[in-house]
Amino acid sequence: MNHTTRKGLAPLALALGALPAIDAHSHGTMEVPESRIYNCFLNNPESPSDPACAAAKAVGGTQPFYDWNGINQANAAGNHRALVPDGELCAGGRDKYAGMNLARSDWQATPITPKADGTFDFVFWGTAPHATDAWVFYITRNGYTGNEPLKWDDLFEFCRLGNVPVGADKRYTLNCPLPQLTGKHVIYTTWQRSDSPEAFYTCTDVILGDGGTPSQWADEGALQAYSDLAAGSVVTLRLFNANGNDLETIGYTLEQDASAADWALAFANAINSQSQYARIGVLDPANDTVSPIASASENRVYTQADLNLSHEVDIQPADTGGDPGNGDGGGDTGGDGYDYTYPDGIGNYVPGETVVLGSDNNRYQCRPFPQGQWCNINSAYHYAPGTGTHWGDAWIKL
Repeated sequence: MNHTTRKGLAPLALALGALPAIDAHSHGTMEVPESRIYNCFLNNPESPSDPACAAAKAVGGTQPFYDWNGINQANAAGNHRALVPDGELCAGGRDKYAGMNLARSDWQATPITPKADGTFDFVFWGTAPHATDAWVFYITRNGYTGNEPLKWDDLFEFCRLGNVPVGADKRYTLNCPLPQLTGKHVIYTTWQRSDSPEAFYTCTDVILGDGGTPSQWADEGALQAYSDLAAGSVVTLRLFNANGNDLETIGYTLEQDASAADWALAFANAINSQSQYARIGVLDPANDTVSPIASASENRVYTQADLNLSHEVDIQPADTGGDPGNGDGGGDTGGDGYDYTYPDGIGNYVPGETVVLGSDNNRYQCRPFPQGQWCNINSAYHYAPGTGTHWGDAWIKL
């Protein structure tokens, strides 16, 4: 259904008297286009014919549908990622709304079309309006199918607004430029109050463009080139299948010293010419092609969407002639020294003691026990010092 205008609200208001009471502490949800939970509420919450809503009812019953405007965290204070875990985004991290998190590709989606200026007016029904610190809109990247629980890394931010005034009808009109994507996506919205640490969360299923063939490429995240590299450094892309088995490994050796932006471009070109399953660069949604640019941070890694792959980018700096075990040629970690050049020596790192040189040419010390046990996990994607997604769990930058 394409709901770009609000439904008649008088009949709905009359009907509410016969339904279970709405949570008195609830405060709002997206109305245009309809949020996932509001759509279930409007489509017979007691006996939903929609398969996804029926599955959500089986998880949490009908009461969450009637409390459609209460997906919140009382003490968020902007720390949304800390309080709302991966896989629980659509429920705002609350068990009561767990049915909204179900990994399904059949959540009912609303086609939306931008105005002539490329923007769209989202309408949020604030049943209890509040002063606002920030509205933040995120959307799923190309390749997200809904068959896996929604994670923060599946999203990227495309719009941020401040204290938008509320209308007399308790509606916030939130004008945002739509990203250049096509097909079915999930839009995730956070509403952070400024008069309280409370925040609200909304998942909205939409169809962008003509709803045609989705991209063949799944966005796996940015290629982060954190530092310049010397000649002889090796950058390697490793691809893994859904079972975690190695599928493809492609290495690129720098023939000369290169800035971060330059080696990122050269590495991307090498991958694009050799890989069967991956591309690195910037996606052009018009023709679904990926082209690299000279940038340390704007290239992204894409894999074939239908294969459900994961990846790692490993960076091995060149040996510049010093002692490979210690940066100052000595036998300890004093001064400017280090014990290993990461990932050399994994398995022998001592929590609270071992110092390594990271790919960004900074030194990192393994955290004390028990956190320091993560130092020896052989997964550069997660724990490479300074560059891994969770490196701070394992290392302290010196």
